[in-house]
Amino acid sequence: MANPIELIPLLVVVFLLVGVQGGTVESMEIVTDGTHTVSEIPDVYVVGGGAVTIPNDTSVSGSVYVIGGTADVAGTIDGDVTQLSGNLSFASSAVVTGPTQYIAGSLAVADGAELESLTTAETLAANSPTSGRGPAFAAIQTLALALAAALLVRRFEFAFATVGRAVTSHPVVSGVVGLLVTATSLALVVFMAMTIILIPVSILGVGVGALTVAYGYLVFGYLVGQRIPIDRPDRASAVGVVVVAVTFELIGAVPVVGSAVQLVLLVVALGAVLVTYFGLREFEPVSLPP
Repeated sequence: MANPIELIPLLVVVFLLVGVQGGTVESMEIVTDGTHTVSEIPDVYVVGGGAVTIPNDTSVSGSVYVIGGTADVAGTIDGDVTQLSGNLSFASSAVVTGPTQYIAGSLAVADGAELESLTTAETLAANSPTSGRGPAFAAIQTLALALAAALLVRRFEFAFATVGRAVTSHPVVSGVVGLLVTATSLALVVFMAMTIILIPVSILGVGVGALTVAYGYLVFGYLVGQRIPIDRPDRASAVGVVVVAVTFELIGAVPVVGSAVQLVLLVVALGAVLVTYFGLREFEPVSLPP
């Protein structure tokens, strides 16, 4: 059976894609284990685990998302197919009338398969170090964050200082709060998005969460900037963000451990932002009576 915790981030992506694409979605099914031979599917069919087969001489109508497990298509899909992970194969008899999008995972397309179109995201799917974001994109993103740090610190330095003290003085408490909020928020977003009608609310929640994490990221830049011999804190923070960005890239290059360290740092920063009410109030840990 697929691990639900591992599926949650990919399910969030699926719900966001469904919301962005629009249209009327009346039913959805998520498969996480077992072996299934499918003769019909709902409006949205998600393969998260197990093995799913659409046999030859079978036609189904709907949108298929593969985020885990194995999906073997030998029949006709009157709709679109999106692969975010897992294993997907099209036999020579397979027909897909809508677009097929490949992001990551194992994909096999036999000669003779009729796909209306096949789009691959090579920069996301390949595993080589040179296949990630281009240097120009990374530089523009880093400069944008550095500019944001400079502008925000110039006006709200007290808030950055407050969050920074929570990060350095109470990393364990901040990390626990950040981890609990992250897990709870992801589950809540998934449950809201599964009602279809609340997909816009879930999209808004993801956006707010991303901005909160970005705030914590800028706080790291502020903390590093304090140790740089530059008089103006806004300029020092901008340089600090650049240092943090380079450091994160270097840490991320370490297999497994690097990603774990990045996650821990961002969770601690998120927790620090929350326990200080976005830097508006100093965090004071609860003191037990003697």
